[in-house]
Amino acid sequence: MRIIKTIIALSIAFLTLLGCASNFAIYEAPTAGPLSKLTFNNAAKNQAVSLVTFDDGSDCTGGRNIRFENDNSIPAGSSRSTTIGAGRELAIFATLNTIESDDYSVELGVTGSGPAPVVSRTVLAIGCNAGVSFPVEPDNHYRMVISEPDSSESCSIAVSKIDANGLARPVEITERNMRSPRGDPGSYCEPLDK
Repeated sequence: MRIIKTIIALSIAFLTLLGCASNFAIYEAPTAGPLSKLTFNNAAKNQAVSLVTFDDGSDCTGGRNIRFENDNSIPAGSSRSTTIGAGRELAIFATLNTIESDDYSVELGVTGSGPAPVVSRTVLAIGCNAGVSFPVEPDNHYRMVISEPDSSESCSIAVSKIDANGLARPVEITERNMRSPRGDPGSYCEPLDK
């Protein structure tokens, strides 16, 4: 019963955040000014990732859904890239979507003339959210890896800068707190203290 309550709670939290994110405009990659490239890697095994960014990552204004062509999310194990504005604090919030598992359990009946085995599908509600921000320098290539949680851990985001030789150098990030969407349906980004 506790597992079912946890699944319901996670599903409600995920749907609430997804609903808030859908109120945002669509992100349009800039074409002028100081620019950099950002590649998103979804390291989850079975979950798509949805992304939201803010025009001003410090005060959480101008929320935008990041989409790639016609995709609202990045499938598990996939990568997508976009152009980002440089010379500012970029805030990104990622949501790993709740999925169903392909795991099955079998309850064996009594042998002989007893009932046939019962096969049931296991449903997992492993949805999580994470947010980070970092200053974007012009003319760089950044990589952001979004990973799923291990048991009770939260999902994580790691950011690196790819140098001219293709080597990844970690970027110092600020983990961002998420505001409760209740009372402010337009944003779930908690502004940075100034």
